[in-house]
Order: sequence, then structure tokens, then C-alpha cells
Amino acid sequence: MMRPGKIPPDLLVKYVFSHLGKMDESVILGPHLGEDASLIEIGDYVIAAATDPITGSISDVGWLAVHVNANDIATFGIPPSWFLSSILLPETIDETSIEQIMNQMDSAAKSLGVSIAGGHTEVTTGIDRPIVAGFMLGITKRGCYVTSSGANPGDEILLTKYAGLEGTSILATEGERYLRQAIDSSILKEAQKLKQQISVVEDGVQAYRTGHVTAMHDPTEGGVANGLHEMCDAGNLGCRINGNSIPVHESTFEICRFLDIDVLQLISSGSMLIACDAGKSKKVVDTLFSFGINTVKIGEFLEDSQTRVINQHEQEKSLPRPNTDALWNALRLVNQENP
Repeated sequence: MMRPGKIPPDLLVKYVFSHLGKMDESVILGPHLGEDASLIEIGDYVIAAATDPITGSISDVGWLAVHVNANDIATFGIPPSWFLSSILLPETIDETSIEQIMNQMDSAAKSLGVSIAGGHTEVTTGIDRPIVAGFMLGITKRGCYVTSSGANPGDEILLTKYAGLEGTSILATEGERYLRQAIDSSILKEAQKLKQQISVVEDGVQAYRTGHVTAMHDPTEGGVANGLHEMCDAGNLGCRINGNSIPVHESTFEICRFLDIDVLQLISSGSMLIACDAGKSKKVVDTLFSFGINTVKIGEFLEDSQTRVINQHEQEKSLPRPNTDALWNALRLVNQENP
């Protein structure tokens, strides 16, 4: 039986990347391990295209669908422009819930200056919650972008905001009743508010404009740990990470401790992994700080792709590679109290 979340990299390579239809030279970046989206060259311009479903959240599915797909475009340093969605609804859905989803999508799109250009909406059998599969497009001039594979040995690794940001917000919202037995309500409210920081569009666009960024990646499924592995896979690199430097919000710490899950393996939309030229991290950090985005250096990339380690509590160990996101087991646990 398959585990929830992304299918393993070897299966992606074997069954997905080997069946891509007609080869088209205008697709200058197609499906690759560690890449967040695709690039299509049209004349002097390049279109960035990304798609992602929202399957773990119920309460904020419309809001997240827009932002998570916009984030994928922002990893190139490109602002998102057009959004489409396929909305699948369970037979138990009511009109109020449909309106809520669309209000969330409308609000999120307006906050980013994005147009909702089309989509499809239907009620279907076989699901117990709304599922929104989003599709986002952005456009830039040829050559004006970075990719997840662009990092070099010696490049410094930065992380914006907090690890586990999206997962914290989802767990505090969907599992509030269960978590209240051990976590103060004020902390849960702070955790729920983290969804307001879910966008990394500003992070990506402003970091790119410094001229010192070589690669960016949005650490979604599998969290920061998996995001680092995906960047290493994309660039055929290793990494050395200072785990003590990775920022963790107080509410994330409390929720992960209570549920006994690893914050580094918790879905982390809302944070951005950034590779920058050696010795230039301060310029990038200061620039992002001027836009209200807290950013810290957490490590560096290495030439040896087999060396991927994390130093934490004065011990060096292999950087864990999640088989599945910590969110899924945590949701199963909290939903025992939320049937």
C-alpha cells in the first residue's frame, strides 16, 4: 500500500518522467526531481507553469490552493499572474461551503494581484472532502529567472520565516479540539494565524532581485528536510546544515512536541529555501528583512552529493529523508477526536 503524499523519487523517474508525450524544444525546463514548476519559452519571453493540489486541509482549501501554486512560480523569482483550478466536491457539500472556497480563492488571488482565468467545478463520488487542484502561470523575459538546480558548491543556504509553517496552521485548525487538551488556546490561535504568512511570492521576487541568488525551492511535502534533499538532487550536490539555526515558531514547537513529530519533516509552505553566492548571504538577508521577511543562514551546499548532514545539539548525523510528510500521521491522530 502506498503512503499518502508525493510518490517516491524512484517511482517518479520510472513511471512519470518516462512518459511525457511529445518532446517540445520550447519546454526548456520540464519535470525534474527538485524542480517546483516548468518553463516554456515563447519568443523573448518565458512562461512559468505550476500545478499543485490541496488535499490535507479542509477549512482553508481555497486560500491554500492559490498561495501554494503561486509559491511554486515564485521559486523562479517570477511573480504569479494567472490561476486556474479544478474543484472536486463531495456529495455532502452545501452551497455555503462552495461560497467559502470561492471567497478564499478570490481573496488570495487579489492579495497577490493574480487573475482567476478559468477552471472546472464538479461534485463527484469517492471523496470525503473538497479537493482543489490549482494551476498557476507567470511570465518573465528570457533568462530572467533561477531554478532549483542552479546552486553551486560553497553556496550558502538561507531559510525564510519558519520550518513547518503550513503544517502547523493546518494541524491547529483541523485538530484544534484534540490539541486543546495539552496546548493553551492562545498558542493554537497563533498557530492558526500562521496561514497569513503562507505566501513566499515576496520572498522569491525580492531575493532574486538582489542578483546574488543561484537557486530557490519551496519546501512543501516532507518539509525543510525533504526540500533540502530535493535541491541537492536537482543540483547533484550535498549539504551541511546547522540544525540549531533553523527557525521554529513557538506554536510549531509545542504542537510537534505534543504529537511527537519532526518539525523538519512537516510541510513548510510559507518558507523559502534560498541558495546564494558564498559571502553574499548578509545582503540577501538584509534585503528580505527590509520587506519584513525574517531570514537566516542554515548551511551550505557541498560538492559531494553523497554528503548530506545536519549538525544539531553538538552531533552530526545524516539529514533525514522523509518517506511521507509528518502531517499525514498527525492528522490521523487529531481526527480521532474530530470524526
